[in-house]
Amino acid sequence: MRKGWTICLLTLLCTSMTGCNQMGVKQNPSSAFDQVRDHFSAQDSYAFYGRTKLLTENSANANVVNFSGRKDKDAVYMNVKLSMPDEKRVDSLSLLHQGDKLYAKQGSDAAWKNVAHTQAAYQQEMDNWDPASCFSQMADMQKNIRQLPDEDPNDDVEAIRVTLDSAKLKNWLVTQMNEQTQGTQTAGSHIQSAAAAHKPRLKLAMALSDGSWKKSATGQKGPRIQSESDPAPNVREIVDQMDVNADYTVYYNRTSMLPTTITMSIRSQYDVNGQRVNEHSQVETYLQNYGRVKPLPTPTESQSSR
Repeated sequence: MRKGWTICLLTLLCTSMTGCNQMGVKQNPSSAFDQVRDHFSAQDSYAFYGRTKLLTENSANANVVNFSGRKDKDAVYMNVKLSMPDEKRVDSLSLLHQGDKLYAKQGSDAAWKNVAHTQAAYQQEMDNWDPASCFSQMADMQKNIRQLPDEDPNDDVEAIRVTLDSAKLKNWLVTQMNEQTQGTQTAGSHIQSAAAAHKPRLKLAMALSDGSWKKSATGQKGPRIQSESDPAPNVREIVDQMDVNADYTVYYNRTSMLPTTITMSIRSQYDVNGQRVNEHSQVETYLQNYGRVKPLPTPTESQSSR
């Protein structure tokens, strides 16, 4: 009888402890990912910040992108600082997504502008660094998920690694590069130079973000307006010659099942102007202030039309 009570008490104690999975019963990695993603998606508000680092040896572009932002209900605000080392400057871009509208503000501009005519380029920039987009990408492109060893059993943080499918990564890069080409054509139709149009970072191939792949494909150098008669670069052929691999590491609180840090590691090899580029970049995103963020900007239509 005493043995039966002992087993019963141990069972009740185990089920009441959040750390019961440390006693030999590990949660399924796919189930853990689904729970973290669903808990994160259910949050009305949170803040985030992060940076993109090039880890390639002897790289001069240590931190090529720094970003921060916050979400409040259906609106997302983001500030992105883009390093331009060749020109020794840092460009600042603010983005605000409200409902079906996207606003942008360059540098120290006081007024927000509705960027409907060039929304694809700005939306691409926002999706690069938005943690919600990270989870969408993981869900759509996951190849496998595994639980990582617990680095500190005394804390509440655990980690899972999501390896992405290379073929799906290449398809995503093709979409981004095609949108960049279309954006240049749209800019040309609005009598703007290609240099004046916003060029979003190509997250999987940062060295191509300046559009150099278009110049080499058409054989012309320097800023230009692309006309309808110009031959369109064969984006698929360019990407098919690349090697692209990436994975996400998601650190989460095992009690709340909310992410605290998301790290994306990207390794890519590709040709630029006859030279083979070996690129290793890392995107670090930190999440905080769940349920409590400062109010987001509220641009008016009169501001956006300036």
